[in-house]
Amino acid sequence: MINTVDNSWLAEHVEDARTRIIDPRPRVKYLQGHVPRAVNLPLSEVYDRETLAIHSEERLPEIFGKVGVDFDSTVALYDSYDGQSAAMLAWLLEYLGHPRVMILSNYIEGWVKHGGQILYRPVPAEPKIFGKKLGRRGRALLNEVLQGGDSKLLDLRSEDEFQGKVSTEPRSGHIPGALSLPWTELIGKELQFLKPQQELRERIGEVGVNLSDRVITYCSNGPRAAIGYVALQQLGFENIQVYDGSFHEWARKPDLPLEQGTIQENPRVRPVAPAASPCVVENLPGMAPAE
Repeated sequence: MINTVDNSWLAEHVEDARTRIIDPRPRVKYLQGHVPRAVNLPLSEVYDRETLAIHSEERLPEIFGKVGVDFDSTVALYDSYDGQSAAMLAWLLEYLGHPRVMILSNYIEGWVKHGGQILYRPVPAEPKIFGKKLGRRGRALLNEVLQGGDSKLLDLRSEDEFQGKVSTEPRSGHIPGALSLPWTELIGKELQFLKPQQELRERIGEVGVNLSDRVITYCSNGPRAAIGYVALQQLGFENIQVYDGSFHEWARKPDLPLEQGTIQENPRVRPVAPAASPCVVENLPGMAPAE
């Protein structure tokens, strides 16, 4: 399980050599100030620039190993608003079998606000060998989404994306049967990553998702779905998967159905420019920072 930790926990472990602190923000933001001992692993590094899919299960351990992650370490991630990068890397680490993954419960701005130290020089990574012990339960591939079964499909994109009013893909709408829960409704206030558990529980219950359900989350390319994954874990959900291929993969297969029509069928619905996409992955074609 991915755990959230507070500033005091991070302060106690910031000099602990067994704790690998990762800043998943773009390089330019990392150099504008980072937590001591934090190495930079921008989220874009785990994506294939041509396909916009995450790298293979063979390549991902190499990427994490280069920044000093191994199975003996505890990994602590932090982020800026709205936590997509940290959530996605945390989910990937858990999927690869890492047993101790933490996310700071507030953003780096909250760390600074409460007196946390900030440094500016890049921290050189100490490469480690990071194998993989795949926890396949946490990932859903296209065939599993197609099979459906008794799982509930949770769409973490915006309402406009869900309804098909905007899209960066050739088609718009949502996967049939999906329930809409915009990721912004899980995000906390006052520099907190997530809302309090009671508020999360109430909102997720309103959508029609229960603790005993098998849940598959998706968005456009995975990061917002990962926020849903982390939020559900905090509430005790145990049977959760991220469909990281998400709408980007689904919408590009013309034989797969969509609800709410398509851009082509409704000339009043026009695709937004890539820069307006609320997906956080940066420096990749068709992907841009969160709004």
